[in-house]
Amino acid sequence: MIRVFLALVLLCSIPTAWAQNCQESPETHAVKIKGMESSGQLNANIAPEIYGNHNFSQELDNGWVFSLSAAKWGWRIAVYDDETDLTAGTPPLRGPNPREIYGWHFRNADNTGPNTGEVNAPQHMRAFVLSSRAAGTSPGPGDGIGWLKIEDFGLSDLEPGEQARMSYLKFNACLSWPKTEADKASERLDFSEVDQEIFGSCGLDLAKYRLEAAIRPRELGGDLDGDDAIDQAAQIVRKSDGAKGLALCRAGTWTEEIGFGDGPASGIVPSLEAWHWVSDPSDLPLSLGGVTLPEADGDILVLERVEKQAVAVYWKDGALQAIDLFRIVTE
Repeated sequence: MIRVFLALVLLCSIPTAWAQNCQESPETHAVKIKGMESSGQLNANIAPEIYGNHNFSQELDNGWVFSLSAAKWGWRIAVYDDETDLTAGTPPLRGPNPREIYGWHFRNADNTGPNTGEVNAPQHMRAFVLSSRAAGTSPGPGDGIGWLKIEDFGLSDLEPGEQARMSYLKFNACLSWPKTEADKASERLDFSEVDQEIFGSCGLDLAKYRLEAAIRPRELGGDLDGDDAIDQAAQIVRKSDGAKGLALCRAGTWTEEIGFGDGPASGIVPSLEAWHWVSDPSDLPLSLGGVTLPEADGDILVLERVEKQAVAVYWKDGALQAIDLFRIVTE
């Protein structure tokens, strides 16, 4: 009962402005569910749509899967972490639940017109709990919240005495959960003395370059050359002219400077907006859905100008190489 009460307080406290913005904060993650362009590209500025008996699912970068599964009267919200539905503890545990998006929620009791309050059911804004804890237990510090706002819908089975079914849904949705201390540490832009020591001992000339990050994360680790040793990449600035670049420390021994002069990826690094290690093509970030990665000896470092350009930096045949994955702008 305590969990249900606290969860209800949490869900009812979602402000309308936050629900519209879905913005990350220093304390919480926030991920908006994306709609699809006619080209098949996912776009956070487009509201997702679903109709008929179709299901909807979208995987987040952390591996969670947001799902709308077809049900008798519409759709049911779930967020899966492997096989665990993180929304299962959303109150109330009996009666109409915010996770159930059913057509009859929007009709009066005898299905002769719209629901004007006589049917006690959730309406356009649906809030739900995100927790791996069992239903009925107290909320924990790692629990999150999600919301789904119905932007438009269509109904079927509108004959008097029937229960209406939702046959079309246009929505916006957001998932938010607390950041761990490890998350916060990885997001800090300031480099530590340990970082300075690692890259200095790897061969980065700290008299010529300084470790300085403009975007998060400040550094990444993976196996670029496929030798089973961890390689680290960090954002750097050339002291003489302020030019931005990347330092790649391979196996703690050799350093490659990326993005300067005519070297690999020199065109994108100064305006870099996001970057990722990609070990498995099936784990591509959502923004890179549909691109084809080059054949490489190890992991691939993907550099992005979000929705404008993406470059793959990789190791092949004993050398560092780079190739455009896509480029929409030419300036």
